[in-house]
Amino acid sequence: MTEPAILPFAVAVVALAIGCGAPPVGPSPDGGSLVFRISEITAESTGCADDPSRCARVSVTTLLPDRGGSEAVRQAIDTFLSADVTSRLRSHLPEEVGLRETRPEALAAAILAEHRALVAAFPDAHAEWRVEIATAVLHSTPAVVTLDISEIAYTGGAHPMSRRHLVSFDVATGRLLGVDDLTRDVAGLTALVEHRLRADRGLDPDDDLEAAGFWLPDDGFQIPDNIGVTADGLLVHWDPYEIAPYSMGSFDVMVPAAELRPLVETSFW
Repeated sequence: MTEPAILPFAVAVVALAIGCGAPPVGPSPDGGSLVFRISEITAESTGCADDPSRCARVSVTTLLPDRGGSEAVRQAIDTFLSADVTSRLRSHLPEEVGLRETRPEALAAAILAEHRALVAAFPDAHAEWRVEIATAVLHSTPAVVTLDISEIAYTGGAHPMSRRHLVSFDVATGRLLGVDDLTRDVAGLTALVEHRLRADRGLDPDDDLEAAGFWLPDDGFQIPDNIGVTADGLLVHWDPYEIAPYSMGSFDVMVPAAELRPLVETSFW
């Protein structure tokens, strides 16, 4: 079912599969729930089997809104996901190269071409590159759908980069949901999230977060834009380097639905 795409790069092997008989992702439409199909792009430089240390691989798994909701809502989510994938792939290319291409498969091939140029310039270098982007349905109801976009990449440097982006959409409007869309009491929700983060780290309410290794803005603890509505409550995520040093890793905080209900002005829970 997967057909190889022939690209003008000798080192590139790129395959594109959209749907291809794979079952839809998400619940069956029931009162407007969204269902997605999987789109996959894989690219690999030649010779990976012979020498993995001089190999580049790009893997992109994204979702295509297939049915459920309105056409306008599906289009809004599709536009967001398409732009997100394009932006992520471009971030691994020189700006002048990334801006020349708009198609993800061409951007994947361009990453392989950059790797080929590096290997040619430094034949003795250890140059194993990988870029892996994956999107999955984390939660879906007729009212809200939450997608989990993850990325692991290494294209040189001290260590791999990992990013996770949670995005929730109002199925009725296609609007991307932020903190201000969920509550008017942002301060109250912020306090809940901070309480949960402290509890998860074994910190007391009066403990100094900065002394515990966290980085805070001048105006104190804040909720990031990286939030997702789930069946259990509100999931909040920080990537490495976002709120603490790389050595402390990433952070996830779940605020239970029961604690949210007095503050949140939606019917998501």
